[in-house]
Amino acid sequence: MASSDSVVKAGYWIFGRDFNRPVDAIPFELFTHLYAGFAEVNANDGTVTIPEQYSVQFRTFTDTVRVRSPQVKTLLSIGGEGSNISPVVADENTRRTFISSSIDLARSYRFDGLDLCWLYPNSQTDNPENLSSLLQGWRTAAGSLLLTATVFHHRATTNFNYPIQAINEKLDWINVLAVDFYTPKSDSSPEHTGPVHAWRNPREQNKCGSEGIYNWINGIGPNPVKIDTQKLVLGLPFYGYKWTLTDSHQHDFFADAANPPTPAAIAFRNIQADYINLNNAGRLVNDPDMFVASYWHHDVTWIGFDDKHSIATKVKEAIRGYNLRGYFAWDLAADDDNWTLSKAASNARDNAIDNPGTSSTSTSTSTITTGGNTTTITITNTATSTNTNTNTSSVR
Repeated sequence: MASSDSVVKAGYWIFGRDFNRPVDAIPFELFTHLYAGFAEVNANDGTVTIPEQYSVQFRTFTDTVRVRSPQVKTLLSIGGEGSNISPVVADENTRRTFISSSIDLARSYRFDGLDLCWLYPNSQTDNPENLSSLLQGWRTAAGSLLLTATVFHHRATTNFNYPIQAINEKLDWINVLAVDFYTPKSDSSPEHTGPVHAWRNPREQNKCGSEGIYNWINGIGPNPVKIDTQKLVLGLPFYGYKWTLTDSHQHDFFADAANPPTPAAIAFRNIQADYINLNNAGRLVNDPDMFVASYWHHDVTWIGFDDKHSIATKVKEAIRGYNLRGYFAWDLAADDDNWTLSKAASNARDNAIDNPGTSSTSTSTSTITTGGNTTTITITNTATSTNTNTNTSSVR
């Protein structure tokens, strides 16, 4: 297992995305760990394999990284959204096959570790004890390989209770996907906008990232098993969602939106290129205090996402306020050509460690251009390691 003081500045590189770039385009110096996704699991026998159409990309991933940055660790991620891992975890024989085949695959492709990306276990079919058994067997067989898991943003939901003891003892860390709290495809907000990846102040229970992190750390109910904060790595979303407003003059968070919504996620690079950079009449609004979220709007088009200010604030508070081990980007290919979000996360993490007892100030600027007249709104947020915030707003 990795040493407890090792830093995690990670990112997922998911093959098959429409906006994929070559792996060697990644600014490796910004990261300590890189994930390649996703290996597939045969639900019938538990065998882990690489998708045939991406075999070359997976095989060369680690070597490509090591040529420029030999210190960066690579991990093979297994599963992903929509993968059918439940029957494999439920059966002792398929668990055994999963363990042996995944380790063989990682070593064959020269990965430094493995990741189980099983996002939505369900209480109707999944037993936490089976996952515990899988993790125990995996750890025993993996030797020096890193082992991680990518999980839902709450450790205990109506669907599933994660085996915290096994996670503490058998995994190097877990990646917490604290994302998608308000989206056009969610039950709670298809007909109004929302702070998509809210960090604070949820309108409903379990609807923000910090609440999820708190519950992972402290547990729920009587006598919960607590998890070591250094086992937690915060997910940073590099995408957003679009709504169509019913009234262009009502454009705040939770403004009414028309049906049907646009459910597909939009990569940050496309939000920048296709909306913000192309339309000077649009307005970018950053909220560093209430939700730690951003949105852009023009006429009836409204897009919620995390910009560099939201990303930086989340990283600083995760490190200073919760003592988390680090963060991971979901996913890297969605960043823009300047790697704006990746740089913001890396700089924020370094600043949080180098200046743990000092105040940090983030300033966001919204520019509105209408009929040739420009108005700039600047919001300054000052935060300390105790999460005390002082806000000043000015319009000039």
